[in-house]
Amino acid sequence: MQQKKRKQQSFEYGAIILLCSTMLVKVIGAVFKIPLSRILTTTGNGYFSAAYDLFTPIYSLAMAGLPIAVSRLVSENMTNKKYNDVRQSFKITKKIFRISGLVGFLLLLSLSYPFVMFSKAEPENVYSILAIAPSLFFCCIMSAYRGYYEGLRNMYPTAVSDVIEALGKLIFGLGFASAMLHWTNNLAFAAAGAMLGIVFGGMLSALFLILFYKIKGDGISKQELQNSPIAEDPKATTKALIAIAIPVVLASLANNIASLVDVSMVMRQLNNIVDSSANDIRAMFEASITEYNAIEIAKNRPELINDKIPEFLYGVRGQAFTLYNLVPTIASVLGVSALPVLVTAWKKNNKKLVKSNIESIIKLTAIIAMPAGMGYLFLGTPIMSLVFGTVAAEQIGGVMLSIYGVAAVFAGLSIPMTSMLQAIGKEKISLRNIAIGAGLKVVANLIFVNVLWFNIRGAAMGTLVCYLFIFIANLSSLIKYTGVVPNIYKTIIKPLIAAVMCGASALGVQYLLDGAGKIGTVAAIAVAAVVYFAVLVILNTFEPDDVVTLPKGEKILKIMTKLKLIR
Repeated sequence: MQQKKRKQQSFEYGAIILLCSTMLVKVIGAVFKIPLSRILTTTGNGYFSAAYDLFTPIYSLAMAGLPIAVSRLVSENMTNKKYNDVRQSFKITKKIFRISGLVGFLLLLSLSYPFVMFSKAEPENVYSILAIAPSLFFCCIMSAYRGYYEGLRNMYPTAVSDVIEALGKLIFGLGFASAMLHWTNNLAFAAAGAMLGIVFGGMLSALFLILFYKIKGDGISKQELQNSPIAEDPKATTKALIAIAIPVVLASLANNIASLVDVSMVMRQLNNIVDSSANDIRAMFEASITEYNAIEIAKNRPELINDKIPEFLYGVRGQAFTLYNLVPTIASVLGVSALPVLVTAWKKNNKKLVKSNIESIIKLTAIIAMPAGMGYLFLGTPIMSLVFGTVAAEQIGGVMLSIYGVAAVFAGLSIPMTSMLQAIGKEKISLRNIAIGAGLKVVANLIFVNVLWFNIRGAAMGTLVCYLFIFIANLSSLIKYTGVVPNIYKTIIKPLIAAVMCGASALGVQYLLDGAGKIGTVAAIAVAAVVYFAVLVILNTFEPDDVVTLPKGEKILKIMTKLKLIR
């Protein structure tokens, strides 16, 4: 294996790499999800969303939780220059993850039909669950390699493999979905075809990571290995990995509580509502159902019967949730990049560096999450109409996206805090906060979804309640256990003021251009972006320390200072 000189990246540098790849992945994902939603129509999107919402939490365990556990163990050994332990932990990790991937694949296969029956979903949902099950095996292979390189503070392999996975999903997912719909004219089979595309994307990404390691190696030299202490007993390494992994893996569900709770109970609740109040639901969403039936009849498919209404409503929820999920997904990237740096600062007991890292993470997350959340809040209905172009997306999904917008702010801020608590060894605390948040989500769903007017919209209310609590609990825990009180005005209040101005300006432009349709919505978003950046500059939000550690940071700082963007 060829060894290359090891280059470690700062939090900001690593965050930029992952943010750029994540943004590219999200663009590819939008190119996948938006046309797919139109191919599958609302009911087919319901089949896809139900299976995807069941898969996503398990995917998160493999692709977020497990790499974090590996990253932390590797990072600690690298800090202590225990290079033989670094290599040994990777060997053990690969074996464990292969087994866990196979077990997860078999479990999802065996539990797919019982789950569909429990949730009262249509039996056709099982096709999509069976189709996506093999992806779990490839996810676990990827997580071993990603976690290893993240612990070495090299974010390039994760970034590139993310893009490969997204491209595979796009090409094969849309191709298989279109082919299945053409051959069968069955929306459930078409949704299953899209799921097969996700499997192919994961397989290609795993292959890339394996080849990258064989060709590039990890940068640890022979001399470093020779001067390093002998590796600990493999059993001790295994125990250490498992001890870190269990709470971290469970805590990684933070980004997916909403999906897990909704797919477990919302479809069942919707079936109960339809059983008792089908005519009321049809009257409430008459325009949406009428448009949908016209489309289906034109394509020689059956109209929307009462039994299919839950899938129809869940499909709209899936569309709104796709847009909402952009925010916490990007935020979770910041947590991944932050963890190795914060681990190093914490182990060295460098309180100044710990405070600096915590404030940088919170501020950067707030700058990203808040304008997106306010945009969704103020422009939920026109954004849904712009992206998905159906009456159902506008009538049902618009209200949901507005509620999700507020939830996105709290979710975006709380998820990196979960990673920070893990970095200082407080995995159980973050897990406790998440467990309580999940409980509140269940209670809120039971209250709101069962109210006839809310129905599927109640799922968004539950998500808001869940992440509001987790944000407050995580911030309080972080202050308590680190002894660091972040500057709230600098990290949260300034971005919030700019975000509110951003949302208000978007609403104003939308009002002035009423009747301009999609052009008005695009104009409102563009003006809002300019206003947001301008207010950030006026409030002097950006500081030299936020810039100098970025790639080409010194040059960027000089330019920003010259333009008076930093004063």
